[in-house]
Amino acid sequence: MAQRKLPTGTTSFVKIRQDNLVYVDKTDLVWKIANGEQYNYLSRPRRFGKSILIDTLACYFEGRRELFEGLKIMELEQNWTPRPVIRFDMSKVASLAEFKMYIHRILKPFEEEYGIKVDDESMLGFRFEDVLHAAYKQTGQQVAILVDEYDYPLIHSFNNKEEHEGIVTLYRSIFNRLKSEGLYIKCAFLTGITRFSNLSLFSALNNLSNLSFMPEYASVCGITQ
Repeated sequence: MAQRKLPTGTTSFVKIRQDNLVYVDKTDLVWKIANGEQYNYLSRPRRFGKSILIDTLACYFEGRRELFEGLKIMELEQNWTPRPVIRFDMSKVASLAEFKMYIHRILKPFEEEYGIKVDDESMLGFRFEDVLHAAYKQTGQQVAILVDEYDYPLIHSFNNKEEHEGIVTLYRSIFNRLKSEGLYIKCAFLTGITRFSNLSLFSALNNLSNLSFMPEYASVCGITQ
């Protein structure tokens, strides 16, 4: 029998499953996160499998049942309802200008898909809010919001006060929408290295569930026995 390869160098759950790479089944925990608390945060060091976890959640929320055949989640999920997924990979952002452009590029396809008229492209918080409303209204499903490495731009701007404060302000405008627009959100899941609690980024999400040190989620990332 041919040996299966380890998924080195990939953060894609789709590639792992389609190429029959080794996958340590975490899908029971994925289901628990997706169907548990509305707002969740997980802190893990770099290279611990956070991005694969995000990709797995995205595939689940998109209803891609064929990728999960033979895994634990098949015993838990019956409906496989596709829903809109807004996904941010903040490791691609290192400055305020890049941050603004990246959010714009994430929102633009949704605005085009849902026919949203944008009067001011710089008002990213309101555009994010409009996308949530339109997605819910047109699909009838709450939205899943996935944010990977949320703290990357904060860490890389820390020594530039003006840049850093601008990024913090933009983050707060988006996080405020996560709470105020909860009717339209199925699950918001964020990953990072640190919580940055001193910046009060999470003050708007006072019901954020921090999974980082919960024993039941200790093995949610990476390869474990």
